[in-house]
Amino acid sequence: MTKIKRIYAYEIIDSRGYPTIEGRLLLDTGVEVNTSVPAGTSIGKYEAVELRDKDQQRFKGMGVLQPVSYINTLIGPKLIGISPSKLVDIDLWLIKADETKDKSKLGANTTLLISQLVTKAAAKEQGVSLFRFLNGVYKQLFKSEIKLERIPTPIFSVINGGKHANNDLDFQEFQIIPTSSFQFSKALQFGVDFFHQLLKVLEYRNASISVGVEGGFTPNFATNFDALEVIKETIIQMKYQVAVDIFLGLDIAATHFYKESSYHIKDSAHPLNQTEYYNFIQNLLKKYAPLVIEDPFDQDDWSNWNKLNGIVSKETYLVGDDLIASSKDRLLRALKEKSCSTLLIKPNQIGTITETLEVIDIARKNNINYIISQRSGETNDSFIADLAVGVQSDFVKFGAPSRGERVAKYNRLWEIEREELKK
Repeated sequence: MTKIKRIYAYEIIDSRGYPTIEGRLLLDTGVEVNTSVPAGTSIGKYEAVELRDKDQQRFKGMGVLQPVSYINTLIGPKLIGISPSKLVDIDLWLIKADETKDKSKLGANTTLLISQLVTKAAAKEQGVSLFRFLNGVYKQLFKSEIKLERIPTPIFSVINGGKHANNDLDFQEFQIIPTSSFQFSKALQFGVDFFHQLLKVLEYRNASISVGVEGGFTPNFATNFDALEVIKETIIQMKYQVAVDIFLGLDIAATHFYKESSYHIKDSAHPLNQTEYYNFIQNLLKKYAPLVIEDPFDQDDWSNWNKLNGIVSKETYLVGDDLIASSKDRLLRALKEKSCSTLLIKPNQIGTITETLEVIDIARKNNINYIISQRSGETNDSFIADLAVGVQSDFVKFGAPSRGERVAKYNRLWEIEREELKK
């Protein structure tokens, strides 16, 4: 049986210019795999803890030498001689070694790096693609088969605001979503063509053409509605129909502008209380009919989440990110209260691959949709692209169709469609 010979980690720089962890795992057969983990900018308070050094003399406190040390001196040596096929057992061991509910002892970035390395090594050992291996692990764990039939539909973030940009837009992401009737290759081509056409429209309007942390443009618009209107204008210029061929999407990330029990947005002359803001969201849904609306309310504003989910169209994906933070406990509460229809999955919010698959299984068994998502601080690792195919997520959310850390994921999906899914 193939065994682990060495695991070691080191710092690299993520797409925001801050350190994160990359690691390598060497098998006794000479096979080597590497992986890296992302980091978030807009971090919900219910996410698993990301360990940072907090040494202000180094990378402004954002260094990750401590988790690197945990891997190189504590965790890695204990896994020498263990088969990577023991992924589930290794993940359980990591969870027990941490002993906390939020991974605050070892750090979710530490445990996820190990979990991803072992997953990749096990797939290599078996001689199968990573997405097929993940699909098999899910079947083994939960005695349920997910048929590998399609590449998930991409959600392209084309305009950035909120914490992801330096403009006046409150909403974090303004998105376009090609119809699911498009093959992935056609959807990707549209996303790229749209991105370049949007640039021309913004230049014509003398709007800013800088980009945010996820690669979307950051125009200097006065209101959130202005951004939605320019996206609609661009779709029409390309001779597509809004809400037929191409749909609008929004990641509002409302926790960012929820302060002192009120929502502070540029579209209103005064702070909105919870009732006023709920009415604002209702009007937005009626006017723009977004296919996907993510985090329209604060992460603890359960009453508005529950109320909106009770009246929103069944064709609309009401997505919980900060609300659930990929947490099993938060998902179970959302299911009990019927708070949303869709779950955003970010493995670094949990800390291991098997826990990620467990949350997906709960969603599947309760008819909740799920979307595999990147983070603002990304690397060129395409692990989540394989994860999305392996669990057949409804959509993928990888950012704009530009910047290396974003397109690495899109290119991996394109490769799977072109070369692997039909095998």
